[in-house]
Amino acid sequence: IFSNEHSEPTDSLTADHRTYSDGAVIEYEPATGALKATGITTAHIEASEQVSAETQVVIVNAAQQIKLNTPTVICSDNLTCATLNVTKGGEMTGDITHKGGKFSSNGVVVDDHSHGGVQRGG
Repeated sequence: IFSNEHSEPTDSLTADHRTYSDGAVIEYEPATGALKATGITTAHIEASEQVSAETQVVIVNAAQQIKLNTPTVICSDNLTCATLNVTKGGEMTGDITHKGGKFSSNGVVVDDHSHGGVQRGG
């Protein structure tokens, strides 16, 4: 029986709400299609073949890191990042455009490097 001291876990009449002894909560609200898990320490999903997520936007917030343990990561379109650190080499294919800042290769600033007595191409 719910009271002022022990209120209902949700105001919804249709939500499936489960509170566990450690305080973790899993709730599904059919009216909105929202699934929510809070108060958990870890989450593990294991599938023998594939895990898919399809939506308009995926947001992942991690305080320390996101780690992808796989031989290959494929990005089928544009990849935007604030910084990039490549530690084991690789290849680039296609046109590359550099804008703003210095472009340095082995200590030589490529975009500001010239040779005396040599006519520039173009």
